Amino acid sequence: MRKIAHNDCRKLRGCPASQYLSCEAYLRGLECWQIDQPRCALELRFCLQYGCPVYDRFSAEIEEALRGKALERR
Repeated sequence: MRKIAHNDCRKLRGCPASQYLSCEAYLRGLECWQIDQPRCALELRFCLQYGCPVYDRFSAEIEEALRGKALERR
């Protein structure tokens, strides 16, 4: 059974099935910020720059995940 991400970004962004059914995050049951290249943006910086309802709602979790990734790289 596939794990479903709790942020449900497809509903927040209003993505059509043609987009979310080819989204790695959706297919793997991950949050959009947990994959390297979300379907809806080339990089997370675009989400920050142009405004994203998922980022607006989950910014604390996203920032924590990014801090964790940065520490892993050290």
